[in-house]
Amino acid sequence: MNQELKSNEPAVLFAAANSGRGFASFYDRIFERKEIERRYLIKGGPGTGKSTFMRRIARRAEEEGFRVEYYRCSSDPDSLDAVVLEGRIAIMDATSPHSVEASLAGARDEIVDPGAFWDSDGLLAEKPRIAELSEKKSQCYRGAYRYLSAAMEIDSANRESIAPYVKREKMRRAVERLAGRIPDGEGYELLTGLCDSVGMKGRVRLDTYEKRAKKLYIVEDKYKCGGLFLSMLAEEAVRKGNMVRVSYYPLDPTYLDAIFFEESRVAFVLRQDTKGDTEGQIINLKRFIDLSPAGLGSAEGKRIRKEYKENERLIDGLI
Repeated sequence: MNQELKSNEPAVLFAAANSGRGFASFYDRIFERKEIERRYLIKGGPGTGKSTFMRRIARRAEEEGFRVEYYRCSSDPDSLDAVVLEGRIAIMDATSPHSVEASLAGARDEIVDPGAFWDSDGLLAEKPRIAELSEKKSQCYRGAYRYLSAAMEIDSANRESIAPYVKREKMRRAVERLAGRIPDGEGYELLTGLCDSVGMKGRVRLDTYEKRAKKLYIVEDKYKCGGLFLSMLAEEAVRKGNMVRVSYYPLDPTYLDAIFFEESRVAFVLRQDTKGDTEGQIINLKRFIDLSPAGLGSAEGKRIRKEYKENERLIDGLI
C-alpha cells in the first residue's frame, strides 16, 4: 500500500457528502482554487450522460499521460461529480445539488449543455412518470437525511461524553513529536478531498490517502477523539508551512477523519478498529483517555462506556 504511485496514476476522492447537516458540498474549496485555470460546467438533467462524458475524457487524458483526479458522486459512487486534469482543468457536474454558475464566463468557465441532444418530445410523453419518480426520489432523500441527522446527534453525544476524559496536553505533546518528523514546507495551504461517504451503497471508504502515502499512520479512534488529534496536526501544519489535504467524517462535515501532508506524503487516517491492519504504523488514541479509577474506570465512567457502546450500535443502524 505504501509503494510510490506513478506520476499519472489517478487519485479518487469525493467532493461532497451526505451528512447529518444535509448535503455538504466542498466544490468551492476544490474547484475555486487559483490553480484551476479552466472549468467546464456541465448543465444537464439526470440521464443526459454527464458522468459518462467526464469518464471518457478522463480515460483519454490518462492514455495521453495526463495526471487525473476523479471525484465520485457522494450518493452514487459509481458515478462522477467531476474530474481534474493536471490540477488545472476541471470538468464538473454543475447541476443541483452542487450547482455552479459561470463566474468568469469565457475567461475561465465554459458551459457544456448535453440537454441540447435530448428528445424533448419523448420526455414530454413521459412527463407524469418523470414527475412521480422525481417526487419519490425527493422523499427518499428527506428520509435519509433524517436518519443521518439522528446518527450525527448520537455521535455528537458520544464525543461529548468522552471529551472530559481526554488527556489533551499529553495528546498535544505527542502530536508535536510526530509533526517534528515531517519536514517543513514552503508555505501553508489547505486542500480538501473526502475519502468517506454515505450513499445508496451504504458507507463507502476510498483508500487514495493510503495509496499515495510514503509513510502511513493508521489512527485507532475507538473513543472518538481522533478529530481533535487531527485538528492539532493541522495546527502544526500551519506552523510548519506545510501543504495539507484533509478529509471529513461524512456524518459531521466539520470533523476531520484524515490528513495528508502533500510535500512529504505522510498520511494520518482514522479507523475505529485496526484489528488485522498491517498497512501502516498504528497510533492507538486509547493512551490519551483517562481510564483510571478516577476517570472512565470509575462507576460513572463504566456507565458512560456502556452507553457509548449502545449508542455506536444505534449509529450503525441509522446509517
